[in-house]
Amino acid sequence: MFKIWQFWIVMLAITGMTAMFAYGFFVDPKLVKSPLVGKPVPSFSVQEMNTGEPIGSASLKGTPYMLNFWGSWCFACQGEAHLLEAAHRKWGQDPKRFRVVGIAFNDTLESARAFARRFGKTYYLALDDAQGTVILNFGLYGAPETFFVDHTGRVRYKKVGALTQEEIEEQVTLLLREAEKKP
Repeated sequence: MFKIWQFWIVMLAITGMTAMFAYGFFVDPKLVKSPLVGKPVPSFSVQEMNTGEPIGSASLKGTPYMLNFWGSWCFACQGEAHLLEAAHRKWGQDPKRFRVVGIAFNDTLESARAFARRFGKTYYLALDDAQGTVILNFGLYGAPETFFVDHTGRVRYKKVGALTQEEIEEQVTLLLREAEKKP
């Protein structure tokens, strides 16, 4: 039979665990600050899904870029597709100045290509491997998620969920302004 103090220890432990689980149900993952902000971008290497051209964190260093994780199955990705393409057309025409990179995950190559055609995506598009190596390294919650990376290779901003035109304008402007100051 439990002694009184053992009963209260068990009750306290149960109450604490219940409170932790309940807290998790009310926290919006979109509002949780990424531990990657201010730190070097995780190392990654992918190949463009149509040409096979390699790209990765090492080859992008020196150029600010927007790294968007998406999927053909993602409804919110459809809503932001035209914004990403517009950003590419506005700032990404000179790949030494700015890049837009999209990595599809939990997807097939055929579905990702069909999605890209349907939404007129012309920027650099790749597919994560079957194990999800890149998304695991970035600690993704879901899709879409976008990282804005400066010319030094540091993550400056992360957005969970669909981007807005205002967010893109603000973040790209900051990245370009910072890159222009580089020695």
